[in-house]
Amino acid sequence: MNFDFSAEQYMFQDSVRAYLADAWSVARLRRLMEGDGFDATLWHGLTDLGLLSILVPEEHGGMGLSFVDLALVFEECGRALVPGPAVETMIATDVLARFGTQEQKAALLPGIATGRIKVVPAVVEADGGSDPAEVETIASDAAGGWVLNGRKILVPYAGLADKLLVSARFGATAALGLALVDPTRAGLTLRPQALFDPSSRACEVIFDNVAIGSEDVVGAAPIAASVDRVVDAGAMAAAAQMTGIAARMLDLAVDYAAQRVQFGRPIGSFQAIKHRCADMMVQVETSRTAAYYAAWALSCDAPEAVQAVSMAKAYCGDAARFVCNEALQIHGGVGFAWDLDLHFYLRRAKTLEYSFGDASAHRERVLSAALAAREAA
Repeated sequence: MNFDFSAEQYMFQDSVRAYLADAWSVARLRRLMEGDGFDATLWHGLTDLGLLSILVPEEHGGMGLSFVDLALVFEECGRALVPGPAVETMIATDVLARFGTQEQKAALLPGIATGRIKVVPAVVEADGGSDPAEVETIASDAAGGWVLNGRKILVPYAGLADKLLVSARFGATAALGLALVDPTRAGLTLRPQALFDPSSRACEVIFDNVAIGSEDVVGAAPIAASVDRVVDAGAMAAAAQMTGIAARMLDLAVDYAAQRVQFGRPIGSFQAIKHRCADMMVQVETSRTAAYYAAWALSCDAPEAVQAVSMAKAYCGDAARFVCNEALQIHGGVGFAWDLDLHFYLRRAKTLEYSFGDASAHRERVLSAALAAREAA
């Protein structure tokens, strides 16, 4: 059996990398820091490449592919520090294509494929993080629909989104599900939040008696599996992006070690530096294996998908942190300078490390799944 990506998938990765190398840079990212963090030219370029249509079914104007086809793309997004809400919209696309009603798909998916519509998940809460079991946002019964009350934090690019994909508990049964909410709806308040990564944007979203219709509930009725899917897809995408960041930091460290001369020779010729680079490479390649496997498991609904995603999220976060820190050490004091780009990769990696559940939360998920399987046996 061949477990490698296809030639077409590698060609698409090469196209994405070539486009980002030509059209995007950390220098341009720096210029976004004073604004809303959105680059319209980049967004249209990614749309023209077809990134936003990958998960959109063919009947709605997309390619009808899967997360396997996106794994390499997510890695390139991390490697190039692509700002949102591209990855966030792709995560939401998977959920809508899988759980949405025909009306919801027809209304949103064609617009997503062409870049007209941006959808971002709003699942993180102050007390429960991304854990679906800890959702406290309430959708109460109302005439002809529901009324939302609650608070979400760290909602990525909420101010740019056309729709928020909000996790909530519906009705007297507290059934878990997702709602599509317009950020401009009455009773909804957006408050920008400062992030460790200055090149990303997020908001606190407060719902104060926000009225939504029954047609706004993903799937027409609350579906708990849709909330789990958002968290798992987001965790997998974060793992792949952190892998791309680690790979880029390794490249930067190796290039610097080949150029920096100390005691009359490049520091890359010293055994201690070689060992550090070798350790970094092991972490990068192992991260790739974990992230790619998680993407495959999600794509085919493998029984071990939850464990695969959580292992990838935990491992890739640890690995990215290690590789980023080692790259900074190889650069020495200059590695911490604001004028050098390294700290942007470290900051993005740290932000992703805590998105959609940190390493501790995902290790607990793996342990819980293992114990449950043992009891079932």
